[in-house]
Amino acid sequence: MHDVIVVGVPLLAILAGIFFNRNDLKDLRAEMHGLRAEMNARFNKVEERLGGIDADLRQFYHLTGKLEGRVDAIEKRS
Repeated sequence: MHDVIVVGVPLLAILAGIFFNRNDLKDLRAEMHGLRAEMNARFNKVEERLGGIDADLRQFYHLTGKLEGRVDAIEKRS
């Protein structure tokens, strides 16, 4: 019985301290939330850039098609 008290009481005190002192987890969650928000903002910027690149490529291929038609017409005249 003496051994249970000698080992059990400090063990319970340590476990209670760990259980009640969860500020580090709250800080970690807040930091993770901030990082998630920052990552979402960066991904949105990347998506905007990719949308612009896609629009530019569509215009490029459209103009390329027009020029190809003109080149074909010029070749037929020759």
